[in-house]
Amino acid sequence: MRIHSDKNQKWDMARNVSAEDRKLRSTSNETKAHTLRSEAIKGFHSIGVDFAKSDLDEYVSSVLDGRDYRFVITF
Repeated sequence: MRIHSDKNQKWDMARNVSAEDRKLRSTSNETKAHTLRSEAIKGFHSIGVDFAKSDLDEYVSSVLDGRDYRFVITF
């Protein structure tokens, strides 16, 4: 997922994305896919990240499968 950020805030964005990812992954064993998807939408939108549906589906799939997912922060 490619995330655009202001150059001066790139490290804050990276920390926020990492924290949101850890939070979602920590609850993924107890959460159904549609609930995880809703939580991902709310969590990432709250830190200013918008994404395409295909990116969201790929992210949720990787979390449920325990795979890594690459976030790219651009400015």
